[in-house]
Amino acid sequence: MMIEQTEAETTVHAGIARWVEDALGGTVREIVRLERWRPSWNVVAQTPSGEVKLHFRSDRGAGLETRPLRAEYEVLRLLDGEGIPVPKLYGWCEDPEAIVMAALDDHPFHGGADGDPALHAMIERYMEILARIHRIDTIKAEAAGLAIPDTAEDIALAYFRLADATYVKNKAGPEPMIEFMRGWILRNIPTHRTRAVLLVADAPQFFHDGAKITAIYDLEMAHVGDPMMDLASIRVRDINEPIGGLARLIDVYAAASGEAIDWPVLQFHTLVSFLAVPMMTGAMMRIPHPHPALVEYMSWELGCARAALEVLAEILGITLDPVPVLVPQTTRHSEALADLVAIAETLPPPDGLLREHRALSLARYAQSVDAIGPEIERRELATIERLLGRSFVSLTDAEAALEAFVNTKAALHEASLVQLFYTTITLRMQLLQHYPGPIVFRRLGCTR
Repeated sequence: MMIEQTEAETTVHAGIARWVEDALGGTVREIVRLERWRPSWNVVAQTPSGEVKLHFRSDRGAGLETRPLRAEYEVLRLLDGEGIPVPKLYGWCEDPEAIVMAALDDHPFHGGADGDPALHAMIERYMEILARIHRIDTIKAEAAGLAIPDTAEDIALAYFRLADATYVKNKAGPEPMIEFMRGWILRNIPTHRTRAVLLVADAPQFFHDGAKITAIYDLEMAHVGDPMMDLASIRVRDINEPIGGLARLIDVYAAASGEAIDWPVLQFHTLVSFLAVPMMTGAMMRIPHPHPALVEYMSWELGCARAALEVLAEILGITLDPVPVLVPQTTRHSEALADLVAIAETLPPPDGLLREHRALSLARYAQSVDAIGPEIERRELATIERLLGRSFVSLTDAEAALEAFVNTKAALHEASLVQLFYTTITLRMQLLQHYPGPIVFRRLGCTR
């Protein structure tokens, strides 16, 4: 049975065909849309020099974008010119806006290195590549369109400000946890670091052939800042795409770069890197529906918020109290939701990066909200009321009052607030207990 294209798909396909004809003098034989949260297409084209397999990598879409896609293209061009392995670049497509590169048949890294010595050895080689990237003259990064921080504070806050601009622009209600963490970061800026380098900012992402790295990719967050920030991003990726052996990777980088590890600054950037995720993803979950991967984004938001609080607890020397596992309650909706989950479980598994069918993820989430959601909200409200010493009509009112408290008195109550937010986020994380992302249960990896 032939599936008709939507008008939008027809427009995209026409644009791709036009680019192939204009740039390569070829014709399109096949276009396949990939299942992932960034629109992308694999294209087979016939050109005067033979068959070419292309990959058109586009932006996340309205409300989901993080940085201009063109900036990523220029960074890829820079790395290619510096001998860093990246996919072969064919050019820039204006409509649809996309980076055009070679479609690789190699394997993308998506975790599993903690149980695979050969794969972990490749990540050690990645750390050596990272050290080479950090040696690229920042004048070239500026020529590629990246801003160069002027002061030690600018260097320390380069990534934070990228995330903060998105957060402030899109903030739609009380966010007491983010406001608390923002305040702590701005009160504790390291101002003794003056070296700025080109950063990947979301490491390690690469393709490999089973024996060696063939290309690094996904550079949408690339910018110029403190090299410790890239090391922090390794710890962030580890909780959702398991890497393991983080201390060994830090040692490899130190040897390859000659850069002494500034451990307090590494912790600062680890906190920033984790917090940046909920700062940027909050708005991404309020876009028009259907969302490309709503529960996956929820797992990023909550998992990275929890990890940020764990990092801050490490910095402050706080031992966090454990959070109880809630017992699901039977409600008048339980049977209907169980049936919905059962039906969703019969749907075919997705291709691409999605871990399971989106409808199944949402059905399981709805089932958990029904079974434990009311108890989570009851506990959150009670916890805020105990801290502030007064009652509230609704959780929203309580969160607004907590945000006001955080913005005036947080420095005097850091330990209590870290525990409060850790408890709240860990309870909410139980709504995702059936989602198959490692970030749901995986905790922070040790860096030394």
